Amino acid sequence: MNPVVEKFGQIVDGCLAENPKMARRLLTAGFRLNGWAGRHFIKKTSPARRYMAQISNQAILRAFDHPQTCAMVSLFTPCEILQAFGLAPMFVEGMSCYLAGAGAERGFIDDAERGGVPETFCSYHKTVIGAAETGVLPVPRFILNTTLACDANLLTFRRLAEFYDLPHFVIDVPFYPTEEAVQQVAEQLREIALQIEKIIGHPLDDEILRQAVRRSGATLSVYRDYLAQRAQKSMPDEMTSEMYAIFALHTLLGTPEMEHFVQLLLQEAKAAPARGKEKRLLWVHTLPNLDSAMIDLLDFSTDCQILATDVCFDAPPVIEPADPWEAMAYRLVKNHFNGPAQRRIDAVLAQAKAMQADGVVWFCHWGCRETNGASQMGKEQLEKAGFPTLVLDGDGCDRANCPPGQMTTRMQAFLELLEGSK
Repeated sequence: MNPVVEKFGQIVDGCLAENPKMARRLLTAGFRLNGWAGRHFIKKTSPARRYMAQISNQAILRAFDHPQTCAMVSLFTPCEILQAFGLAPMFVEGMSCYLAGAGAERGFIDDAERGGVPETFCSYHKTVIGAAETGVLPVPRFILNTTLACDANLLTFRRLAEFYDLPHFVIDVPFYPTEEAVQQVAEQLREIALQIEKIIGHPLDDEILRQAVRRSGATLSVYRDYLAQRAQKSMPDEMTSEMYAIFALHTLLGTPEMEHFVQLLLQEAKAAPARGKEKRLLWVHTLPNLDSAMIDLLDFSTDCQILATDVCFDAPPVIEPADPWEAMAYRLVKNHFNGPAQRRIDAVLAQAKAMQADGVVWFCHWGCRETNGASQMGKEQLEKAGFPTLVLDGDGCDRANCPPGQMTTRMQAFLELLEGSK
């Protein structure tokens, strides 16, 4: 870890017990400095990726600075509903990424575990539970989450709603992706919106909702066009860029800024040079972008590039939605994270073929039972189809679960295998 970041995390940790408000002020100051540096110092990553980093940083700061204009949400929550009320998301997994990026995750995780959260629980969720229960994470207006696709959702958000004493809404996504399930979820969304109206004190703006859902479909469609271009191009970048894209294609989806981001991304892909001899990886699940050795190996590498992560091509676009509620429901129900693991494997395999990947990395993030449980079945089918697959155990949020160099050694061996096969 960068020694400055490490020291900063230690200072924040030292404030948790006696002065959580000071810890909050330190973190928000750090995030503001991060945003300022991103605007004033040239980074190697592309203009589109720098733009997305700024928007993500602003979203995190709004959750800290103006929590009563935010609702706490999970990754797959259709946040166009919030936009129609003039609200913004307090994105739990994204918040944990930023806390970990500040070197401060360990104190929050320790606090959550002392409070009874199992060590084997998802580290993203442990981090945000600790941040809330130490008093560092401010109180949002209400909590809105889905049951898709994480078991931790069912426990984390209920616990936080009880801790904060907040209204809590759960979008229950049926396991099987049927048309009947789409209608069920659409009805749930309508009912939740009526309940939010009572909390906010004014009705949902139907026109804003329709525009946001239309932009969501357009954004997802343009991103698919970008992936088609990316299949033929060489675009070295940093792992963190894919994490920022998760903001764009989920909790910030539907905003004009995200539509602009994917258009910039597509333009950059069209202008990029043709693919070369680098190894091209399709990534499954989140990325270990806190592991310094992995960063040194993969960031801006001329030998290896990450094409995409399946968390960013998970939802089908609805281009011309006749009904915004059904369009949001369709995106949830038909998401490849919903239903049997075979649906996700099929989606990864189809994308590996479309993008002509040299190999697949199936990243088993700490505590994610759905990803871990499907890993060997996915590896078997992907390799049978001709895509060498590395099942990599690690953690995208907690450095304590990422011994320096351990993951990198396995990744280096995998890249050598791919070089031999080429």
